Amino acid sequence: MRRAEVVDGITLSTHVQPIFSLSHQREIGYEALLRGKKVASDDEPLIGPFDLFGRAIVAGTVVELDRLSHLTHLRSAAGFLPSAQWLFVNMNPATFTDPGYAREFAQHTRDAGLAPEQLVIEVLESGGIDVERIAGATRAFRAEGFLVAVDDFGAGHSNVDRLLTMRPDIVKLDRSLIRVQNAQKRAHLSDWVLPKLVDLLHQSGMFVVAEGIETREDLLLAARANVDFVQGYLLGKPSEGLMPGGAATALIEEAFDTLAQTRRTERLTRDLLLMPYRAGLAQAARRLAGGASGESACAEILALPSTVSCFFLDEAGREFMPALPGVCAKRRSERFAPIADPSRGRWDNRSYFVDACAQPQQVITSAPYLSVTGTSLCVTLAIATRRGERTIVAGVDLDWRRLAEAARTPLP
Repeated sequence: MRRAEVVDGITLSTHVQPIFSLSHQREIGYEALLRGKKVASDDEPLIGPFDLFGRAIVAGTVVELDRLSHLTHLRSAAGFLPSAQWLFVNMNPATFTDPGYAREFAQHTRDAGLAPEQLVIEVLESGGIDVERIAGATRAFRAEGFLVAVDDFGAGHSNVDRLLTMRPDIVKLDRSLIRVQNAQKRAHLSDWVLPKLVDLLHQSGMFVVAEGIETREDLLLAARANVDFVQGYLLGKPSEGLMPGGAATALIEEAFDTLAQTRRTERLTRDLLLMPYRAGLAQAARRLAGGASGESACAEILALPSTVSCFFLDEAGREFMPALPGVCAKRRSERFAPIADPSRGRWDNRSYFVDACAQPQQVITSAPYLSVTGTSLCVTLAIATRRGERTIVAGVDLDWRRLAEAARTPLP
């Protein structure tokens, strides 16, 4: 292996950016980033990867430059990579899917004094390449000992179906999923979208990296979403060598402390906000068990500010009395008219119904979900009781966005 790779009078070199584990609160690896410098031109700035590969695209030498960059990174990493940390190496999809390159690259890795198990191959999940080829290449690199990561997921042609076919070890989320400026969208992203996406990836056996962490707010969002690893300028900029990570560790510790306090406050506030609804539903259940009508049993809870509706189900999960609108009921949209009427539906497959029947006389609180009848995020409280000779489930749907907004404002 040559001492330095030179392309068209440009010497290639490696800069590295640290990647941190939130739970371990330390570096678990580094991404190798390509840089170039014109030979005998010490005063000129470094050439970044976009310019280098832009020239290669024009010259039709992308694969050649890609392979030379790998040799550059292996040679550089052999001198600094700790034995218990990963080196993330970017690879062009055409190079990644080239038959035989997995074995060739494994040999280059060993020749450099590294083990394939120390390397994570980052590849763009390109919509322009057949997913079966990508999946086959993933298996080939894994067979040699490498880990495989999908880069920039959430941008371009990315989709979950291709990802589940490919089955990478690690998924790097595109920075656009983190760098959201609008406060309302950012709150929605941190509370709902990112955690659900990360949960899906975890359940599919993949670790998750959040890229583009540039502010403390970005770091909090990533931690709240339960990503595994983080990377970005806030934690460490690309550099020629390894940088001490103490400052990043302190930032992660601060984020965890802030998040723990925020969750405690939100949980307390949410419990306090739900208290009148839970008490109101328990009282309504007692009245219903005594034979009261739905209107009289639920009068108080229907008047509470976040109540969308009260409903009454029999043992089969069907309505036996009409649902009643609350003060927070929304005007029905003609666009959703086909799903607006719940009266002939069967709702015994809902988790709140199952849990309520399993714990009679106990008020059950569902997780937030998209109501198929109200077309908005709601939380359902439900309770199973006896009415005459049969079991019934009484429930109340609450406007979750309204409750969540109130929960973000600490009570005096």
